[in-house]
Amino acid sequence: MKMKGWITALALCTVISLTGGLNVGAVGSSADFTDLKDLDAVTKAKFDALISAGVFEGVGASQFGLKEEMNRAQFAKVAALIYGLDTAKAPSIPSFTDVPTNHYALPYIEAIKAAGITDGVGAGNFDPAGKVTKEQLATFLVRGLGKPVDDQIKGDDKSISDWAQGYVAAALELKLLSNDASGLFGGQGNATRDLLVLSSYEAAKQAAKIVLPALPSPSPTTTPVPVVSPKPTPEPAPLPKPTATPEPTATPEQTATPEPTATPKPTATPEPTPSPKPTATPEPTPSPKPTPSPEPTPSPEPTPSPEPTPSPEPTPSPEPTPSPEPTQWPEPTEWPSPTEWPSPTEWPSPTEWPEPVVAD
Repeated sequence: MKMKGWITALALCTVISLTGGLNVGAVGSSADFTDLKDLDAVTKAKFDALISAGVFEGVGASQFGLKEEMNRAQFAKVAALIYGLDTAKAPSIPSFTDVPTNHYALPYIEAIKAAGITDGVGAGNFDPAGKVTKEQLATFLVRGLGKPVDDQIKGDDKSISDWAQGYVAAALELKLLSNDASGLFGGQGNATRDLLVLSSYEAAKQAAKIVLPALPSPSPTTTPVPVVSPKPTPEPAPLPKPTATPEPTATPEQTATPEPTATPKPTATPEPTPSPKPTATPEPTPSPKPTPSPEPTPSPEPTPSPEPTPSPEPTPSPEPTPSPEPTQWPEPTEWPSPTEWPSPTEWPSPTEWPEPVVAD
């Protein structure tokens, strides 16, 4: 029993080594890879078809490696499987010196060489670890389908090598590959795993060497019904504001013409009051005793102003009164004669002093 178990384990190891040793666990659909969950239904169906057929495996337990680049040994396996090539007749001596006999991809590399898909990179080498360029991918797929190629085609796309111009033109015509967003093919750039899956699916479908499940019908894109925008209702023109009828202006009553004011009679000019006669300044009384100044003559009381004559009716202007003749000034009053001073009083004779008494 022990020997049988060892033989079974050895057989499983051999199978794993032949399939590339990339499959970490048993997987069977795109649902097993987290980096495939956002693909649309049709693309997922293409991945599922090739995964279930054993053509593709993941690069880890839950990663498919969409944007990783695939090497030439991995592509040899894909090409041999999608075209249904015989991988059981591997020669005992490898055709390429850089592919050892224990290499997992040796049967696939020998199969695609026998089918005329590749002759290696020259000098007896295959370069199994080398990357697959986009123009090499086009060449392998077109050769696998056995389609004729016009070697004389010279396109304007400088991203494609001259030797690959015919193969790229055929791949574009067969819809195996397409140009990028810039309109160029990008032939010398490396092909990624997602591009390899989609192009391999188209080639496998045209080769019809393996059974591929039918793809789900893509959900028809509902053409949105254009929403007819309602014509905007024109806003009604604003009605003009009614002009207020002005109230009739009342006809002003006729103002009575005032009777002319009677011109007042001119007030008679009062007669000028005669100025008092100036008092003559008395001559100074000789000192010592001044004669008292005479009392000033009282000023005459002012003549009261005549009361104004009331005006109602205009008084006829009187004839001008002749100005009175000026009053003559009175004669100056004579000053009184000065009072005579009394004769001076005689001083008494001095009293004779007694003679002094001489003391003994």
